[in-house]
Amino acid sequence: MQEKRNLTLLVSLIVLTSICASLMFFDGGSKEFDVDKNLFKVSDQTEIDRVLLTISNRPLEISYEGSKWMVNKSFEADRQLVTIFFATLMQTEPKRPVGVAVQDSLTAYMLKNGINVKLYEGENLVKDFWVSGNDRKTETYFLLQGDEIPYLVTIPGHRLYIASLFELPTNEWRDKRIFNFRWESFKSLTATFPGEPKDSFTISFQNKYFGIEGLAESDTTKLNDYLDAVSLIRGSRFLSTGESRVYDSLLQTIPEFSVVVTDIANRTYEIEVYPAIKSTGEIVARMKNETGVVFDRKEIALIARKRSYFKR
Repeated sequence: MQEKRNLTLLVSLIVLTSICASLMFFDGGSKEFDVDKNLFKVSDQTEIDRVLLTISNRPLEISYEGSKWMVNKSFEADRQLVTIFFATLMQTEPKRPVGVAVQDSLTAYMLKNGINVKLYEGENLVKDFWVSGNDRKTETYFLLQGDEIPYLVTIPGHRLYIASLFELPTNEWRDKRIFNFRWESFKSLTATFPGEPKDSFTISFQNKYFGIEGLAESDTTKLNDYLDAVSLIRGSRFLSTGESRVYDSLLQTIPEFSVVVTDIANRTYEIEVYPAIKSTGEIVARMKNETGVVFDRKEIALIARKRSYFKR
């Protein structure tokens, strides 16, 4: 039975190969097989230090500033997302030009509604193209600036809606780390529970070790695990301007607890955490001078420790 199935597959493969060969012969060689796979790539990605994405006339800049990638020169970028972006550019290839019948209409649509992507090396523009997808979000098209032929693009071996990466809003590009500080500059941490003041505490450097102020003995393992959790905690997403209005009433209430980290230069990193929303179970918090941030409940649980937790 298996041998018969294998034979059927082999015959099908031979037939398909013959048909393809015939089409290439009578068509003089299909353009699909002559497409330059490097059409939308740059020769050396490591030299790219600025990416400009323009969506509906709203520019989003991701640039390398000194030692880190920044979003609009205001917020540190999500390093993993930047890595994914460049890996996507490196692997994406044009599969074929779109059909002649839709070239003009699709080109016009992309130039009006698509996402313009510009890649720079310093002040030199090295690649300029447009990105758009179909309504079902199953196909992605690239169009070189100044060209009139859009291409259907793919990542070989994968079925991905590549345009989704380019469609991300500004907040999605931001680093989701909350306490973005270095341990060598750490000075102190204060956790405050407004409804239960006795549960509040301050961690500082005491006698060559971190300790809880006013607590004679503390569990060192728990203390170190807690500080690690604080340093690593990440939000799931930042609330957009429109979204934050939905949570305005919650963010006007007294937080369940807050955590403030101070470094040796007396800079502070702060987060206020509010009660979980009953209807959705979401945990919403607010960073210092920021709009809301949504967190995974398990992440928040790791930093919601009270003073009694550290007693030995």
